[in-house]
Amino acid sequence: MSNALAIAAVTETLVSLIGDNLPASGIPVTHVTAVQPDGPGPLPNPGVNVFLYQVTPNSAYRNFDLPTRAADGSLLKRPQVALDLHYLLTFYGDESLLEQQRLLGATALALHANPTLPRSRIKTVQSDPTLPFLSTSTLDLQAELIRFTPIVFSLEELSKLWSFMLKTDYVLSTAYIASVVLIETDDPIPPPPLPVISFAAQTQATSTPVIAAVVASPNPGVPIMDGAAITLQGINLAAPGGNTQVLVTGTTLTPSAVTPTSVTVTLTSGQFSAGPQTAQILQPAKMGNPPVLHPGTGAVSGIATFVLAPSVGAASVAAATLTVPVVPTVQPGQRVVAQMTPKVQPAPTRLIDGGVLTVASNTLSFPLAGVANGDYFVQVLVDGAISPLTPVGAAPTGPLVTV
Repeated sequence: MSNALAIAAVTETLVSLIGDNLPASGIPVTHVTAVQPDGPGPLPNPGVNVFLYQVTPNSAYRNFDLPTRAADGSLLKRPQVALDLHYLLTFYGDESLLEQQRLLGATALALHANPTLPRSRIKTVQSDPTLPFLSTSTLDLQAELIRFTPIVFSLEELSKLWSFMLKTDYVLSTAYIASVVLIETDDPIPPPPLPVISFAAQTQATSTPVIAAVVASPNPGVPIMDGAAITLQGINLAAPGGNTQVLVTGTTLTPSAVTPTSVTVTLTSGQFSAGPQTAQILQPAKMGNPPVLHPGTGAVSGIATFVLAPSVGAASVAAATLTVPVVPTVQPGQRVVAQMTPKVQPAPTRLIDGGVLTVASNTLSFPLAGVANGDYFVQVLVDGAISPLTPVGAAPTGPLVTV
C-alpha cells in the first residue's frame, strides 16, 4: 500500500501525464503547473494548471480496514485511509488562436486514453531528481490503480466553485476525480499464520448427560458441608474419552470417580459460600496431535442445584449478645439468621435476624433482647441454608448455648 506521500505523488504523476500529451494540441511550447489558480504562483501561458481543490472519503473502501486491532490491543491490520482526489484542470493561452480549447482537447484525449496512472510512470516520477520529496513514496506499490473519471458540473456548481472558492475570473476548465488513494501506516504487523501441514480430523459420539440429583458422599443422608465430597447422580455422565469435568458455581473441578450414572468430586474448602450452588457436567472433546482438551466443545448437561450448609462452632453469650463462629466465611450481601430451639420443649423457637453483611466475616453476632433464659440449640441460616445439629441423624446434643 502507499504511504502519506501518495497524494503528492498522484498530483505530480498527473502533471507528468498531461505534459507528455500536450504536443497533440499543436502548440509548440506548453507548460503544466500545479498551483492555486487565484494564488501568487505563476500560471502557465500557454499551458494547463492542475489544482487539487477537494478530498473526500472513498465510500467503497471507507471502513475496509476495520477492525485494525484485536481485543487485547494487538495490531491485526494496518490502519488505512481511502480517499478520492478532486482535481480542477484550467487552461491558459491565446484565445484568438483557440489555444485554451486545443489544450483542453489534448488533455481530455490523454485522460480518456489513459484512464489509470501506469505504475511505470509513477516510478519515473518518484525517482525524478527534481522531486526529491517523493523519493520515499510507495504509490507504485498500491494494489488499486488510480483511475480518473470526469466530473459533470452544473452551471450553478461551476459558478460557486469560481465565485466563492477561487475568487478569480473564470477560465476554461474541467474537473476529474482520482480514485482510489489508499494510505497506510507503516506499523509492524504480525507475520501471517503458518500453513496447515497435516490434518487430524476426528469424530466422537456423544450423549447428553443428565443430572438427577446432587448428594453428599459417601452418605447421601447428611447435609453437604464446606470441603465435603459430593456425588452427581444421573445418566450419560461418563464422557466417551474419559474427559468428564464438573462445573460448580463457575469453578471447574476434576472428579475423583466417574461412572455412567455417578460422578464424585470434592469441593475445595473455603472456595464456595454457604447457600444455593449450581453443578453442571462438562465433557470437552480432545482434539489435535497430540490430543488436548478444548473447553467449550463436547456435550454439556443442564444445571442442577444443591445447598451448601454452613457449620457452626462453639456459640457463646455475653452482654445479651449471641456470638457464633461459622464456616465457610459469610460474604458481603448474604443474609444471616440465628435459630434458637429450646432444649426443653414446648418453649417456642426463636428466630433472630442478623441482617445482610456488609463485610466478610466468620463470626456472627445476634442481639438476645427478649429471649428467655434457658438452654438452646443454636443453628445459623445463611441465605436460607441452615447449619445442622450434631450429631447428624441422632438425638441432638449441640451446638448448645445457655442464656
